[in-house]
Amino acid sequence: MNIRPFEPTDKTSVSILLDTAFESPAELRLVETLRAGGDLAIELVALLEGRVVGYVALAHLVSPRGWLSLSPVAVSPSRQERGIGSGLIRQGLDLARRSGAAAVTVLGNPEYYSRFGFTLKAAENLVVEYPKEFFMLYPIAPHTAGIAEDIIYPKAFRSV
Repeated sequence: MNIRPFEPTDKTSVSILLDTAFESPAELRLVETLRAGGDLAIELVALLEGRVVGYVALAHLVSPRGWLSLSPVAVSPSRQERGIGSGLIRQGLDLARRSGAAAVTVLGNPEYYSRFGFTLKAAENLVVEYPKEFFMLYPIAPHTAGIAEDIIYPKAFRSV
């Protein structure tokens, strides 16, 4: 498997992947809207035999500045449970660290995302419009764990 940055020529393959990996077109619309608005900080694709089989995006949050949100991560249904999603997430978080991001948020299954360092505890004082039992933080800068802040996502998250 090869993981590399998204290229414009990947757009159709990523769109097909997002359309097949999720039950609704919401994630595809989210990515397209974030991309069009310049809100994506990191986009990675996973390739097997030259074909896109995985994708991850990290978007800039409006607030706090310097924070990112992991959303979405997608793997072709026929290639799931082979470590592709994990590889994409780990590389995305590494790029977030190297880019100077202070923290990364995610909305998802705590059992799954905790293996990458996301925690409910670190996010407990954050004010967010999403269910708190699924909202987690990956603190990069030490002061971000447990901080009290309002989380504001780009408009694209409200339009899907």
